[in-house]
Amino acid sequence: MGVVVSNVVPMQPHPIQPLRSLNELAAKADHIARRYEQIDKLLDALREKLEATTDRELIDQLIADARRTVALDDRDKTLLVWCEAAMQRFDPDDAYEIDDDERWLLKPSVVAPRITVLVGAFPSGSPPDPAVYLKVMMEHVCSDKALSLIELDAAIWEATGTLKFIPSVGELMVIVKRQDKQWHKRLLAVHNIAEASEWTLKEIAELQA
Repeated sequence: MGVVVSNVVPMQPHPIQPLRSLNELAAKADHIARRYEQIDKLLDALREKLEATTDRELIDQLIADARRTVALDDRDKTLLVWCEAAMQRFDPDDAYEIDDDERWLLKPSVVAPRITVLVGAFPSGSPPDPAVYLKVMMEHVCSDKALSLIELDAAIWEATGTLKFIPSVGELMVIVKRQDKQWHKRLLAVHNIAEASEWTLKEIAELQA
């Protein structure tokens, strides 16, 4: 569910500085994720507070505070529009193909150049057989049915920026799994926060009634 914000022009990731843009997306998406978690937990906490009092003035204040917390403010909306636009560039639909189980998987043609970059980014040495390394790494990466292009790119950047030597398949897959966990939380929040905010506001109205 997208958010329409008047007078907001979505900024785009810098075309020649993908790492900087990816880090910027991560920071903005982390804010959205924190807000999503705040909204997700609010109803249970609100119900507990309402059940503990019969003071009408306090109840009205609790309801008003909850509404302010749940409603997306201008900053939330601006960041969300930016994140949605950035994700369209970092994670385009044409990077995927549909398998026999009708699941979206990264295309090998998208994965291969990224593994090639990984091989070439380490001046201290290369695999004994680069072709075998590429094939085995491709098999492992492409077999991960939950992996998005953003998560793969983030893993490649982390590997090239933190490791001294070219990683083994196992080392890279550990990084991939870590990035997958981090980005899953971010992407879930970006995709769902608008709907969660709207639904929670309706629930608050029912509680007030």
